[in-house]
Amino acid sequence: MQVQRRSKASTRRDFDGSLEPNLDLVSSKIMETRYYEGCGREGPIRCIFLGEFHPVAGPKISCQFPEDYISKEVFDSISAYIIPKPQIQKCTMTINALGHKIVGYPIRIDNPRYERNVYLFNICFVCDSWSKTVQYEPVVKKLGEHLTIMEEETGFVSSGSSKLPTLLAHLLHDLNTHRKATLVEGDTVMHLKVLEVRKDPPPVHDYDVPVLVASVGLPRPGRPRRPIPPEGTETQSQEHLDVEDDEPFEVDMAAEWDLTTRQILPYINSYNHVSKIAADTNVEKTLVKSCIQNLVYYGVITLIPVLKFNNMYRATPNLSRLFNEPELQKSCMTFIIKGSELKEKPTLSDVLEILCSLQQGTTLRTVSDRFSNSARPNFDIRRLVVFAQIHGLIKCLKRYPVYLRNPPRHNGFNTRVDPVLGIRRLFTGKHCADEICCLARIDLPTLEQIIEEDPNVAIIWR
Repeated sequence: MQVQRRSKASTRRDFDGSLEPNLDLVSSKIMETRYYEGCGREGPIRCIFLGEFHPVAGPKISCQFPEDYISKEVFDSISAYIIPKPQIQKCTMTINALGHKIVGYPIRIDNPRYERNVYLFNICFVCDSWSKTVQYEPVVKKLGEHLTIMEEETGFVSSGSSKLPTLLAHLLHDLNTHRKATLVEGDTVMHLKVLEVRKDPPPVHDYDVPVLVASVGLPRPGRPRRPIPPEGTETQSQEHLDVEDDEPFEVDMAAEWDLTTRQILPYINSYNHVSKIAADTNVEKTLVKSCIQNLVYYGVITLIPVLKFNNMYRATPNLSRLFNEPELQKSCMTFIIKGSELKEKPTLSDVLEILCSLQQGTTLRTVSDRFSNSARPNFDIRRLVVFAQIHGLIKCLKRYPVYLRNPPRHNGFNTRVDPVLGIRRLFTGKHCADEICCLARIDLPTLEQIIEEDPNVAIIWR
């Protein structure tokens, strides 16, 4: 009879007979429950190893750091995937087995100088089984191709260079700590960097307004904001600075952009919507949308609704950030007075009074007229609305027309106001007024006239 031995690490019995769980085991169980394959959470690189096909011993690990992290038994179980068939050489591969997720890029070099006229190796990153590893795939591929060049020139890999352990240790530390590494071997220098993998950007609509992120004081995507220096410390302006390289994040119009981006960037002024940009630049609208979506993905621009003075806005709970964050206050003041010559600069109380006045039932025109007639410094209120929307301080309330009964069939009557396309068929509560104007190619006053003349149309604000 086989007797199953209870692990001493699982529980231990106190003097009163109660069972007390081991804290290490409990924490590991919580970790397993909290993190799982597909959770989308990134984890560190646990190990880097070099696997190769030895002409006598077969597949083996020739070098790894830390040592013995991947045991011989584990490697033998997955060696067929580390050194795969020739049909899938030079392809990024991810193996999730035996508690490890391994990312590799198998290489095959055909050369008569080798014992079997071929040399097979694979440089692999090992992560936790639950970790997202797609961000490491370009790094592994570039590293594999770089080692291929070094192997073909000097036999750096197959000769079992004594520099390999140091190289792997340096690589593991720098990628985990700084998310980038620089490898120098002789006259060869290679730069590696782990790029952030973002979610796909939302679709771009005709009525969306692109705004340059750098112009509204937002940090570079994926980077935290700089800490605010103590009072009395003289420092240079830290707006738009990147934490890592301390270089200003500004959009360079003279950079090597593609042709479409170079055409549309001068027309992105925080007020022009996509349809107007396409018309002003004489670029096909689908190309403009694709270009703007690409810029949104890389964090160069963000999208806001069309700014009109008959819009209604409301303050959000995030407005309290303007009280507590001096950096946000500084960015706001810089943005709203940019390009204007004011003898007296606005104060924070002036800005807060305007933003708190924005509410449902009060249009932007009403607030603007009230502010312009006061004795306070008169700045461009449109820039304040743009800044507040980008930072989530206010929200634009959109109008969604809803037809209370089935819209009548078009009979050709009053074709000047109601086009043949049947605008009323868009009054479903799913299309906002801006979208309807772009789809039907009419201006907002015409749409408002259609809505006013039809008692069966209601407006939903949200």
